[in-house]
Amino acid sequence: MKKSSLLFSNELPRVSELGEELLLIYDEVLPKKSPAFKKWMKQFSLSYGVRAGEELKAVEKFPAHISKIVQLCENTSSRRLTLVVAGGGSVGDFGGFVASILKRGVKLVQMPSTWLSAIDSAHGGKTALNVGSAKNQIGTFYPADKIVLVRSLLIAQPEARAFEGFGELLKISWIAGGKLWADLSKEFEITSATMWKYLSASIDAKNKVVSKDPEEKSGHRHILNLGHTMGHVLEAYYKLPHGVAINYGLDFALRWSVENKIMTVSEYEKIQRSPVVGYLLSPLRDELLQTKAALLKDFRKLLLSDKKKTKSETLRFVFLKKPGQCVIREVTVDEVLMEVCRQKEEELNG
Repeated sequence: MKKSSLLFSNELPRVSELGEELLLIYDEVLPKKSPAFKKWMKQFSLSYGVRAGEELKAVEKFPAHISKIVQLCENTSSRRLTLVVAGGGSVGDFGGFVASILKRGVKLVQMPSTWLSAIDSAHGGKTALNVGSAKNQIGTFYPADKIVLVRSLLIAQPEARAFEGFGELLKISWIAGGKLWADLSKEFEITSATMWKYLSASIDAKNKVVSKDPEEKSGHRHILNLGHTMGHVLEAYYKLPHGVAINYGLDFALRWSVENKIMTVSEYEKIQRSPVVGYLLSPLRDELLQTKAALLKDFRKLLLSDKKKTKSETLRFVFLKKPGQCVIREVTVDEVLMEVCRQKEEELNG
């Protein structure tokens, strides 16, 4: 798999440096909120605005999108055309998929506009569409030729977006361990400045994992799903932002790791004493997890649609022994649901 080149920039890049013939696929919110982006995008002769969100990735809506894009690009050359994709994770997934199939594959530049996409989804080459409520069921491995990380674009987000990106930053720091976790664990606040500070190191950590298993053949890359099994369930059920749901999923995975004696109590307590873990919200606080029969039935349905299934009702779950050491085990859907009930009971008995 080809390696994407990374460009860190304080301002939007020169359009002339991105390619010969260009099509900009962008989140339609960006020109409305950023005068600089609105001015910048006018330099593209071809552009296609989309509304960000999981609906953009719905497979049944894709034919209409691709028909319009093909018409836009009818006079372009497959050898000279470059798709520049500006937006968050859903726009990046959609635009990357388009690039991978348009004219049997054209050059791709990803320019993430959210912390979530800048830290995680823009890297590693995965593209995806959704089928019904099942996320990312159709896709390709198609790494961008270039990934442009624009500080002014990312810093312009509301500070709440920094917290949403924190889930993926914390995840990769636990996977990597070492200096990344040692430094991040000491942080007392998560702001846009904090996210930019750790952006390069977090990308390096993800790429290190991806390089060992670029197309998920050996199974090593699966450790990147730490926190995502329950995270995706909560994201779908409660309509939570992805990063917030991953926070909850990480907390769930940590507690289950202790219950299964994969992580020692002392290691768990050491992690909990880290200042930055104050930002790790528990999915069991307030009324988020109610162990009602109807909820468990819905959770079961969502778990059964998980791509990480190995058998009809078995899936791979990523546990954490300690930062830098993940353990992958097969678990049944019933075991996950039983752990949901156990953690809720533990929380209630406090």
